[in-house]
Amino acid sequence: MIKHFWQEWVVSRLFYSMPVQLLLLQLRSRIALVSIWVFLSTIVTRTIGMDVGLPYLLLEPEYLNRVDFLSMFIVGITLGGFIMSYHIACYILDGLKFPFIAHSRRPFFKFSINNSLLPFSFLIIYIGSFIEFQQSSAFASQEFIGWRLGGLLLGTLLMCSLFFVYFFLTNKDIFKISQRLGERVRRFQLVRMNLMGRYKEVRKQKIRVDYYLDGWRWQKVSEGVPVSRKELLMVFDQNHFNSIVIQSTVFLFILFLGNYSDSPYFQIPAGASLFLLLTILTMALGAFTFWTRHWASVAFLLLLIGAEILVRQGVFSLPFQAYGLNYDTAPAPYNLGRLREINSDSAYVNDYRYTRIALENWRKKFPKDAKPKLVVVCVSGGGLRAALWAFRCLQYTDSTLNGSLMDHTVLITGASGGMVGAAYFRELYLRRILGEPINIYSTAYFNNLARDYLNPIIFHWFVNDMFLRFQPFDYKGKRYFKDRGYAWEEKFNLNTGGLLDKPLCEYKEPELLALVPMFVLSPMIANDGRRLYISPLPMSYLCVQSPFEKRFRNNKIKGVELRRLLDKQEGESLRFLSALRMNATFPYIAPNVKLPTDPVIEIMDAGLVDNYGISTAVRFLYVFRDWIVKNTSGVLIVAIRDSQKDSPLPKPIKPSLFERLFTPIRSIYADNMFTQDIFNDDLLEYAKSWYEQYIPFDKIEFQYVPISKDMAEIEQRLSGQVINPDKIIKIERAALSWHLTAKERESIWRTIYETRNQAALRWLEQRLMP
Repeated sequence: MIKHFWQEWVVSRLFYSMPVQLLLLQLRSRIALVSIWVFLSTIVTRTIGMDVGLPYLLLEPEYLNRVDFLSMFIVGITLGGFIMSYHIACYILDGLKFPFIAHSRRPFFKFSINNSLLPFSFLIIYIGSFIEFQQSSAFASQEFIGWRLGGLLLGTLLMCSLFFVYFFLTNKDIFKISQRLGERVRRFQLVRMNLMGRYKEVRKQKIRVDYYLDGWRWQKVSEGVPVSRKELLMVFDQNHFNSIVIQSTVFLFILFLGNYSDSPYFQIPAGASLFLLLTILTMALGAFTFWTRHWASVAFLLLLIGAEILVRQGVFSLPFQAYGLNYDTAPAPYNLGRLREINSDSAYVNDYRYTRIALENWRKKFPKDAKPKLVVVCVSGGGLRAALWAFRCLQYTDSTLNGSLMDHTVLITGASGGMVGAAYFRELYLRRILGEPINIYSTAYFNNLARDYLNPIIFHWFVNDMFLRFQPFDYKGKRYFKDRGYAWEEKFNLNTGGLLDKPLCEYKEPELLALVPMFVLSPMIANDGRRLYISPLPMSYLCVQSPFEKRFRNNKIKGVELRRLLDKQEGESLRFLSALRMNATFPYIAPNVKLPTDPVIEIMDAGLVDNYGISTAVRFLYVFRDWIVKNTSGVLIVAIRDSQKDSPLPKPIKPSLFERLFTPIRSIYADNMFTQDIFNDDLLEYAKSWYEQYIPFDKIEFQYVPISKDMAEIEQRLSGQVINPDKIIKIERAALSWHLTAKERESIWRTIYETRNQAALRWLEQRLMP
């Protein structure tokens, strides 16, 4: 009895069932197709991709700035298309290894049902991860979650149904197709030879299958079904034609979306774009494997070599540009001679005097008989998380101090996201100074900045940058090409109401008159590691040693000013949004900008050199130390960082073999921020030694160290009510991404109430408002 049960139900009906045998076959021979499902599963479970926000593409897909039934329906449509492309690829590659399917009615439908283990497993994982994410991070109600899941499932089922209907119409009587169909295939000798080769392989590779799914029923396989060459040709001809039609349709649809990418109605969710891309990849893998057969590895290697040759010839090397610069004129020379020329002693002296004018104008804002404190704000990088945290700190602190923070601030430095948030608040402050009736402390500005940026970036990447960037656009009379950098700028411009859409030179007068603090962006030049200083005011004193002092021999030039380097390429006309983007590049998401120089220089994120802006601030304080000692009552460094400086050391774990191989490389990147902190502390020690015998020199930090308390509990504590002191505090840190969940946005908003940040605020208040 037990033996019969084992043989009949476990061995025959389960192990030798078509779904299980198909899965084993794909694990053996179609690992590339299986890897795509594994890749998608690791995304939705947030195992990989959190650094760039990939899981949000599928767990919180936005369409027209909303996550709703329609956005999930669009994702479902493309998911259904991807599932069907997987079935088509598997059917072409492995369908004839199961000849009993080809002789039944509607063979493709039955093959797909039996080939659904991986798609169905992914769908279950996706639904479970989506529900958990929506409940824990998006604060969605069960009703909304159910409504959104309904959109996903409806879209998936609708697209699969449309595919099956198409195949029913084209393959419903596969063996009654006219002889003309088979004759058309035979005219192509290469096709016929490949199919005959496949036919011979199929006859040798016998896969035992006892049962298969026929709808919802287990059906026993009939024995002794022959396969003729004529039928083989007709089956493959029709299915290859279907595959080509579907792949061409998807490709044309992607080009169509790319052509209308500026319209929000055509900006489908980036998760949907991902599924479209995987659809093309899956069908291409199927076709490539079919035609190359045993030579697939060699053919793939030759394909890589060919792609490398084309890239070296510049076929796919359309550069990512900074808007406002003139790329049509002769490129600016970039060599040591040119660097020495633009960083001359006379330039240093002129720039020093020029900045002194701005400092004197700042000093005039305060009474003559009361020396003010001089504040330098340094903000860290870190995507949208850092942008929101910098904006929140500046907004809340300046509001609490009745505007005293911005009045005392002379300079703002930093990296990537933090400078984006600081630039937005500085622009609001400038507009209020110029008389616009705005409340710069309104929560609406925080909410505007917190909107999604990742969806349009990834959308442009998939539908435009992955293929050919052929869409030109005009900016200030110059022509450029749209890419994901353009998408970021336009989305930021839309979210912030176009307030910062101006050339760099428009900030020159406000900074010179000290209406707003000076603002220095300092991305890194990838070619040689120097800093590229972007500022409306001339600042060559940041690049070289002072001519007023005795110099060391053979001192290296530390950096170069963009305005001087690209004076003939209209550097002053650089779009300020492009300057922010150059300072905030991120691998794959925000591409590195190339400048019109000879040789071409590539710009990378400022955080690679100094993620906290301390080195630029200290250099400025050193150059103007004599003036600062004479005209101020002290220096305050206000550091706004999106990470905890004194975070506990992680517990050591026994590494695997794979981790042992990559730990040395990984440690270089993982420890970079820690190394920068140590270096910056040394710099601040030196700076303190310059000032402490004359005026006080202090530093205060606002750190993003998330707390789990909700706003109601925080308000109770602020009002003096007793709260539970034994409550366990959990750290819920926002992701390093250009998309944040509702939970992460709230975390950033309330972290200003964290004990250390409130203590820092009181300390700052005592020094700025005696």
